[in-house]
Amino acid sequence: MAAMKKYPPCISCGCTGNNCKIPGDPTRYEWPELVELDILPAKATIERTNPNVAVIVLDAHCAHLTDFCCSPVWLCPDASGIVREIPMVG
Repeated sequence: MAAMKKYPPCISCGCTGNNCKIPGDPTRYEWPELVELDILPAKATIERTNPNVAVIVLDAHCAHLTDFCCSPVWLCPDASGIVREIPMVG
């Protein structure tokens, strides 16, 4: 049996992307500029610009938890390892 992927604990926020931002907060919550880039540089950018999240690289099916959690950012690649959806908190 394959090992299950471990996810970070869910810090519930009830929002997604920039809707999670508090006015004046300089922290990044969305990365639209990463769509169509390679997964690994995209992951590094997210980790550098928001150290409060864990970046989870998904497989090409992009199945993930649908809870509004502010701790993970899901990276959804195409079959070539290119980001195909806007990465965001929540």
